[in-house]
Amino acid sequence: MSEREKALRLLRAVRKRIDPEVLARAQKAAMIQIGQAPAAMSDADNEASRLFKQALANGGARRVEILRHLERKFRHKLN
Repeated sequence: MSEREKALRLLRAVRKRIDPEVLARAQKAAMIQIGQAPAAMSDADNEASRLFKQALANGGARRVEILRHLERKFRHKLN
């Protein structure tokens, strides 16, 4: 297994453990720390919030499917 695959596996494991609320608070704090105003969430859903809502709907029934979709999308951008 290559170093890249090990890193991806580790990132997946870490992502599963992070509470979405904690992640949002950390991102907001990071933006404030670097002197930028945190992005305001509008009523219009962007792709990330739409996918997040789909993943959590029905007790997380589509969670694995959506995470795989995102992983493929970002892996394509990394290569």
